[in-house]
Amino acid sequence: MKPLRQSEPSRLQQCMAVLFVLLMVGFGFVQAVHVHDALAGQSSSPASHCSLCVVAHHAAAVVPVSVAPMPVTEVAVLAQSDPQPESRQQVGATFIRPPPPSL
Repeated sequence: MKPLRQSEPSRLQQCMAVLFVLLMVGFGFVQAVHVHDALAGQSSSPASHCSLCVVAHHAAAVVPVSVAPMPVTEVAVLAQSDPQPESRQQVGATFIRPPPPSL
């Protein structure tokens, strides 16, 4: 058995590629031979009733691209204070928790 290299497509990939090529050829054939003989003599548009014709002749809507505004960031320089060598929290002696009762 021959080892499979990464550059070689697998059997499934080959089958899927052939299937999609045949699908595209089929769609192209249907579009090429698709006509409306019964409606060709009328003054109204013959493509107004057929969904395939409506999709094939529909122009894409042009929409202007809107861009979100760029956020503005402001940089402020803050004055640095001296480092705090010890705690500034002051706790009075009356607020300290009492020791647990001995049993």
